Formats: sequence, C-alpha cells, structure tokens
Amino acid sequence: MPDPVLRLDPLRAWRFVAGKVSGLGAVTSPPYDVLEPAIVRRLTDSDLHNMVRLILPRDPDLGPGRYDEPAERLAAWQRAGVVVQDERPALYVYEQRLGNAVLCGLVGSLRLDPTRRVVLPHENVMPHWVDDRLRLMQATDADLEPILLAYADGGVASDAVDAARSGEPWVEAETYNEAEHCIWRIEDPVTVAAIAAELAKHEAVIADGHHRYAAYLERQLREPYRPGAEVGLAMLVDYVRHPLTLDPIHRLAPGLDLQTVQQRTPSGWQMQPGRVEGDPERISVTDGSSWLTLHTASDMPTVKLLHEVLLPAWGVVQEELSFHHTLADALALAGPQQLAVELTAPHMDQVLRSAAQGVVLPQKATSFGPKPRVGLLFRTL
Repeated sequence: MPDPVLRLDPLRAWRFVAGKVSGLGAVTSPPYDVLEPAIVRRLTDSDLHNMVRLILPRDPDLGPGRYDEPAERLAAWQRAGVVVQDERPALYVYEQRLGNAVLCGLVGSLRLDPTRRVVLPHENVMPHWVDDRLRLMQATDADLEPILLAYADGGVASDAVDAARSGEPWVEAETYNEAEHCIWRIEDPVTVAAIAAELAKHEAVIADGHHRYAAYLERQLREPYRPGAEVGLAMLVDYVRHPLTLDPIHRLAPGLDLQTVQQRTPSGWQMQPGRVEGDPERISVTDGSSWLTLHTASDMPTVKLLHEVLLPAWGVVQEELSFHHTLADALALAGPQQLAVELTAPHMDQVLRSAAQGVVLPQKATSFGPKPRVGLLFRTL
C-alpha cells in the first residue's frame, strides 16, 4: 500500500438556489455542536429550509428513526429544486468575514487517512456523538457539514486560493450576524494538479470536526468498496497565511461543589479565592457566586491536567460533563452542586506538537475558529 498523502479532490457540490429560499444566509447554520437552544430557535424560525432542520434530528425518543426525517426532508428539497448539484467538479474557495475575523481556505473531498499519518486528530472523541453523526450520514447519504483542517505554508495551493479571490464570487451570502460569505470555483486542470502536488508535501491537523471525521472513517470501514466512502467533506486552511483563532471549551461538572475542590485538590496546586485573570495556565471553578482559581507548574495543557488529574481527584464522572463554547452558557447552569469549570485555551504549538506525536488531548479540548458555515456547500454520495 502506498504511503498516504494529504489529498483534497474536486467534487460536484450541492448548494441552495437563491430564488427558492428567503436568502442564502438564512438557510445556513453553525456546526451542530455549537448550537445552543436559543440559536436553534432563531435558525428554525429564519427559514423553513434552514440546515438546522437536517443536522439536528429531533425527537430522540424515536431512536434510530429520528434520522428518517432529515433524510426525507433533504430528498424533498432535491426533488423540488431547492438545492441543486454543481454541473462540473471543482475545488471551492470559501471566505467568511466578520469584522476583522477572516476564514479562508479550500473545500473539497478529503481523502481519508485511517493511519493518522497525514490527517492528524488532536483531541479524543465521544462514541455516542460519532454514532450520531454516522447515523445521520447514512440516513441522508450526505456529508452536510465540512470538517476544518489546518496546515502550514501552503505555497502554490495558498497562491491559488488568493488568486481565485481576486475574481467575481460564484456564490455570495450574508448571515444574521452580519458575516459575509463568498465562494469561488477552481476547476482549471493545471491549477487543480498544482494544488494536489503542493498538498501532497504536507500533513494537516483536524481543527474542528473530530466526531464527523471519526464517522467518515467508520463509514469507510463498514462500506470499504462503495464509491465515495473513501473521502469526506472538508475545508483546508493554511493557518500561516490565514490564521485561525483558538479558544477554550468550558465544562459543567454535575455533583461537584467548592468544598470538594478545596479538600481533594492534590498537593502541588496553588489555590486562590476569586477568579484570577491574566494567568494563561489557570483553571477556575465557580458555583455561580463564589470562585476558586487553581494553578500548577506544568508543560501540559490545562485541559489535559483537568481530565487526567483534577476530575479523578474530585470524583467527577467524566461521562456526565457537559461542554459549553461560551463561559456565559456554563455560568447560567452553575449551582452549589454543579460547578462551572473555566479553562484557558491550549497554545497552538501544544496542539500541533501533540498531534504530530500521535498524542490526543481530551474530548472538546479546543474551539478553533472561525468555523465554516453549514449549508453553503455540501456533498452527497
């Protein structure tokens, strides 16, 4: 078997037809795992065709049958011409602008790498979420949400991205948060070949979408000879030319109180009352009114220290944790017997180093951004 290489193939992507919906931005959604209930309500009300109706199957009491609804809905949209497939294969340049934040890169069909030699995960996954995404993929026969990968110094490939952006966009959209989204197509065979040759020199870290990527791999394992199962929808960003942000994901720990933290935190940890800001290596816990801030000298990312040292010492059942991308969402649920845990983001070099060494951080260790909007481009098998 030849050595794996980083490969992003052109595809015939699906997209919404502007004249069939209230607006291209109105039918898009953030990725499924950052959707708080208030955002889901806003998106559901924005348009009958919003992607949240596909990526968040409702009625969990229905079991596996809950995935039938989005599958039937997608098929109906296809029959009605609400979504159409591009006539010719292409690599797609996607740009998202919100204030000074810019996401820019290539979207295509990522060749999967079960060996973890060129597509490198940096955090662990939770099996129930992998199963959820796999069931949705199988029911809809589609990859609805691109995963996000980061690589460095893209050279010719990054030059091609920037050259495409100098032309007229193929698709433009504006979302309710005033973000502007533009897409260009690259289909010239010479340019596509040059991009492929450049990418083959690189490896990429999964920045966002570990559960979806794990579901891609499981689909390939179950259907190894099926055309299209060897790839998955992905966006690839040169983070040197187009930097990504790196934020923490906070925790809510049911059954944990401040007294337990004070009594069971291992020796060697500094503990200060209050929320001590300005320390990039701190872990702070609160019941919603009082705070404790913890610190220890270590090269290990704080999220790894939390999961491998502190949570076991405190007796927290890690399967019962919930994860929140904003501190405000965690604080809203904090109480005397349910502490919010505020984390700081790992350093980029910590993430890249651990990924290159084949060492994964705990699940939901990081939040890379900006994240590609769901619904502007998707893929079917």
